[in-house]
Amino acid sequence: MKKIILLLLIFYTSAFGYYSSDAFIDLLVQPNQLRVRTDRLGALFGNENIRAAIGLTGANNLSGIIMHNVSEYTELNDAKIALDQLVPAVLGGIGYQMGIFGIALGYEYKWSGPTYMVHTPILSMTALDNDFRINIPISVGVGQKSYYNKTDSLKGTMVISTGIEARYYFNTILNHLRFYFNYGNATIKEVNFPSTNFTQQSVGFQLRAYFNYDFSSYNMKLTPIIRLQFDMALATKYNNIEKTTAIVDNYYITAKGFAPSGGARIGGVNISTGANADFNNGELKGGYIASIPSPSSYYAEQPYRIGLAFPVGFRAMNESETIELYLEPALSLTIVNAKNIYSYQQVQTGSYERRKSMFYTFGYVVYGELYVRPIPQLEWYTEIQTGGATVAGDLANTSSGGSTSVIFNASTGITWYF
Repeated sequence: MKKIILLLLIFYTSAFGYYSSDAFIDLLVQPNQLRVRTDRLGALFGNENIRAAIGLTGANNLSGIIMHNVSEYTELNDAKIALDQLVPAVLGGIGYQMGIFGIALGYEYKWSGPTYMVHTPILSMTALDNDFRINIPISVGVGQKSYYNKTDSLKGTMVISTGIEARYYFNTILNHLRFYFNYGNATIKEVNFPSTNFTQQSVGFQLRAYFNYDFSSYNMKLTPIIRLQFDMALATKYNNIEKTTAIVDNYYITAKGFAPSGGARIGGVNISTGANADFNNGELKGGYIASIPSPSSYYAEQPYRIGLAFPVGFRAMNESETIELYLEPALSLTIVNAKNIYSYQQVQTGSYERRKSMFYTFGYVVYGELYVRPIPQLEWYTEIQTGGATVAGDLANTSSGGSTSVIFNASTGITWYF
């Protein structure tokens, strides 16, 4: 029992495990398991040397749905035949572990619509007896002519992004460091005139330091964390096209975050009208929403974000080691600014009055995890998060009525270790 609990304590920081391309880093170090949760499921299996994994990641609130053809009639352009939709991303991977060094290869596929799909090859490596780990996913989003509605096309559109993660474990009071590097590049070409196009780029990094204090007399561990994040949008490049407010700058461009023709559905909600690459259907549009607060009120050029968070984790377990609780309150400061921020309405009328103040949010987060293990091999897991700002550094969404709308996330499921 204690051996299995020790393994769980080692791997708890990778709650998302091998499920998605950006969390593939722990495939070589986790034990054999089957996980089924509200928005994802997967299995990891193999022996000490050869590891393999398969998984589905929904990352939305359509919990438990893998495929469906349920959409509003108007969203389907009044078509008579329903559109089959694959909700989660599908991942498969295999790796080889030889003690001091390990390597894993994976592939993830994400269907985002009839005009756009994302392919992500993944390379993950470990070294120095797993003290050093690195994960390199490269997502390539490819546009195409719609196979469903023949009037839609993103042929020539391509989005390339990567979210590289590196870790080094000291296994001292400074438990480990994590470094993230993000880069995104999106190019939309007019389907009839490819020389008419625009390119958007973003770059960012995040540094996390995890400390560990063991209060064995209380059967508790204390984990202070420091998180620093910076993201920025680079200047949009226009070729044979004039600058327009239909194309907005975003400081976190990813292939999976791109909204294709007809809009994207994340969590069952339309987040954008989507990209348009056909002049016959209107002006060219980017596939991203503005990454500033109140995008309907402000227009920003080359926005950037600075995030600083101070979570403190408390992990405790009862004497029988069947119930484990992790609580993580955090303070979070986020600053969003840009090279220029204008009133959106004034920009549309040709008037450019700059906003001189940056946006900022100073808030809190309360995050918790509960583990119940009736036997060492079976675990029930529940997580919940609430607060006015996220530890990831996003600004809070405040309602028009002036009250604070809290962020509330939850997930639950089971894990079977075999």
